[in-house]
Amino acid sequence: MQPLASSPCAPPATTPADTCDVDVATVAFFFDLDGTLAPLAPRPDAVRLPRDTASVLARLFERTQGAIAVVSGRAIDDIDGLLAPLRVPAAGLHGAEIRHADGDLIRAEGHAVDAARVASMVAPLQALVAQHAGLLLENKGSALALHYRNAPELAGVARDTMRTLADVHAERFVLQPGKFVFELRPRHVSKGRAIATLLKEAPFAGRTPLFAGDDLTDEAGFADVNALGGITIKIGEGETCARHRLPSPEALTAWLLTLRHTSPRQPSQENGA
Repeated sequence: MQPLASSPCAPPATTPADTCDVDVATVAFFFDLDGTLAPLAPRPDAVRLPRDTASVLARLFERTQGAIAVVSGRAIDDIDGLLAPLRVPAAGLHGAEIRHADGDLIRAEGHAVDAARVASMVAPLQALVAQHAGLLLENKGSALALHYRNAPELAGVARDTMRTLADVHAERFVLQPGKFVFELRPRHVSKGRAIATLLKEAPFAGRTPLFAGDDLTDEAGFADVNALGGITIKIGEGETCARHRLPSPEALTAWLLTLRHTSPRQPSQENGA
């Protein structure tokens, strides 16, 4: 297995994995989904969670007493579909919606779906996609993503179009670049804020946060978890503020299998007690 390497906003060093001390009993785990738990695919609807990863997550969920959450740009319904039958706390749409451990689903104030506003942005994007077969529009309800993975030469067109829409709707939306995608996401939410929210409640409270992600959309989460004294892991290449690195989702799954678990110490029993 590849070692977990230190990566403070620079190319990875060669720090061995055992320098990152992770005890399952004391850590709260937060995972991005696409490119982190699941390999990327040409289309978002083609992404699948590997069976081995699903098994590891189910085991980790049990060992941590539920201190696992998925923090993703996907909507929570999509997260549930990819993880089924496992159902974990989750933050969707970059934190615009959060499902807490007790099952309550909370949407960020001011970020309910504005159908008319979203429709006004969808129309020009659909026209653009119709002109360029390599582009793909993903409507997430309260966020829009324009993918150009199948037409990387259209990066400039995609960026400029989404930037224009972001400027027009700047009071509600912000432009979020990612891997072969530009997204219009709700303003004033982030993965880091979502993680901080979940850390205030059981079963996450009192644990050290660990966040693994692969994309530019995860950098705010890395920065906030670093500030909390947590553990941050970048999956794949690229500059990052994460302090450690693994090369692929498969490597993350393998690494999670190696983590130790210190059982709570049981009180000694006196004779006759």
